Amino acid sequence: MNKSTLKIVLTCNGRTLTMGPGSDLDITKVSGLESSDISLSTSDNALVDGVTVDGKKIQARPIHIEAAFRDLKNNAENRQKVIKFFNPKYTGKALITNMGVSRNIEYELEGWSFKEQANLNSRLKIVVDLLCPDPYMLNTDNFGKNMAAFTALFAFPWRVTSQKVLGVPKPYAGLALGGMAMAYRTLRQEVALANDGDVQTGVIIKFVATRGPVKNPKIAKVGTSNFMRVKVDMEMGDVLVIDTNERHQVVELNGVNCYQRVDRASNPFQLDVGDNYLEYAADENYVNLDVNLYYTPKYLGV
Repeated sequence: MNKSTLKIVLTCNGRTLTMGPGSDLDITKVSGLESSDISLSTSDNALVDGVTVDGKKIQARPIHIEAAFRDLKNNAENRQKVIKFFNPKYTGKALITNMGVSRNIEYELEGWSFKEQANLNSRLKIVVDLLCPDPYMLNTDNFGKNMAAFTALFAFPWRVTSQKVLGVPKPYAGLALGGMAMAYRTLRQEVALANDGDVQTGVIIKFVATRGPVKNPKIAKVGTSNFMRVKVDMEMGDVLVIDTNERHQVVELNGVNCYQRVDRASNPFQLDVGDNYLEYAADENYVNLDVNLYYTPKYLGV
C-alpha cells in the first residue's frame, strides 16, 4: 500500500488523532482496509460430492494500524495525547482516505500499546487494533431527494403584474398575463435512487405533513412486495421518520417511538445495488406530504 496516499483520521469522544500525510504520525503498517473475513455455512450430503453452501456472512472487520511520530521533540506531550485519546469506553469513527477515495467506518477499540523503545530518546511508536462491528465502509456523503419538491419555472430578474398588460406585440403577449406562478409542485409519487455501493443499504424516509392532515402514509419498493405503512393520523406539521437501516431500524412520530403502529404486512426494505424505484401514497391526502429520502452507500473496502 502506498503510504503517501493513505490518511487515517480517528475521532472519539470529541478528540481527533490524525495519521498520514500532513500529520505528526507516519503510518508504517496497516491491514484490514480492503476486506473482511468471510464465513460460509455449508451442509453435507453423504450421496452428493462436495457440500451445499447454505449462507454467506461477512464478519466484523478488524483493522490493525502501526504508526510512528515523525520526530521526538514532543515525546512527553505526544505520549499523554495518545493515552487520553484511546479510551475503550467510547465508540469512535475512522475517516480513511486512500488514492483519492474516502470512506467512513465506526469502530470499537480492541487494544493498543506503545512499541518498545530502544531508549527514552527514540521516536514514539504505537500499535492499534480496532474492531468494526459493521464491516462495511460508508460513503462520506449522505444522499437525499424530496419526492414532492417544487420546480422553478423561471429565474429572477422577472416582473409579474397583477393585471394583464395590453398592447404587447406577438409573440410576447402571452408573457404579459397577470398572476404570480413562479414554480410548480413536482408531486412525483415514484422516484429513482441509485445505489453505487457494493451491497444493499437502508434508507431513511421522512414524511412531513406540510400542507394539512394525512392518514396512514406508505412507501413501497416498486417491483417488489416490500413496503412500509404506518397507521397514524398526521396533523399539519407532524414528522414521521422511518429508518430501514440494519441495527438502526426505527419508526418515530415527532420523535416518539411508534413502531407498534406499523402495518403488520410491512417489511423494512433495503436498496439494492443499482437503480431502485420507490413510490409513496397515503389512505387520505397524500398531496399534503413532503417525502424526503436519505441513504448512504456501503462498500467492501477502500
